[in-house]
Amino acid sequence: MDILLELHYLPCIQFFSKFEAYDHVIIDDVESFEKQNYRNRCSIAGANGKIDLTIPVHQSRKKLPIREILIDNHIHWQHQHWQSIQSAYGKTAFFEHYAHLLAPVYEKPFDKLFDFNLELLLILMKILKIEPSKLLQLSETNISQSEVLDFRNKIHPKPKFQAEDPLFTPTRYQQAFETKNGFIPNLGVIDEVFNLGVRHKG
Repeated sequence: MDILLELHYLPCIQFFSKFEAYDHVIIDDVESFEKQNYRNRCSIAGANGKIDLTIPVHQSRKKLPIREILIDNHIHWQHQHWQSIQSAYGKTAFFEHYAHLLAPVYEKPFDKLFDFNLELLLILMKILKIEPSKLLQLSETNISQSEVLDFRNKIHPKPKFQAEDPLFTPTRYQQAFETKNGFIPNLGVIDEVFNLGVRHKG
């Protein structure tokens, strides 16, 4: 069985759990962009608690295909996001092991949200030792609805939109600022990577 998801920015741990639970993760690359979700937003844990990082995009009155969504680069968001990531994880045990793989993406210009998110996802899959063949794009498949679980918009920052997921239970691990802020579950997978190193297989 395969699972169909939208493409997230620095996807959370739950997103990556799907590579283990299903034959393939299929990214919907033909959908329309929706606001206020993980397509252009991710969460990390900083010194003062949970931090949401949001990629600014050009707004449109009509729904546009996800591949056409343009990033608003008048805001120096890449520098700001990487600075936030460095501040949150710079002293973690595995930051130096993996930061050099992610940092160049924040220095490279991108016009389109989908391209930026996809490049980050592919790097994270490499870090997590997930085979590239586990990832498909919907436009490149001939998979029928009966062969795929449609889980689009079910992994969501707002609890009221989250779907029950019996195949995922957040596992507690030591976070950098846990003694101050308590454990924060299901953050962007970089939280687990920088704090624990690589545990995922796919």
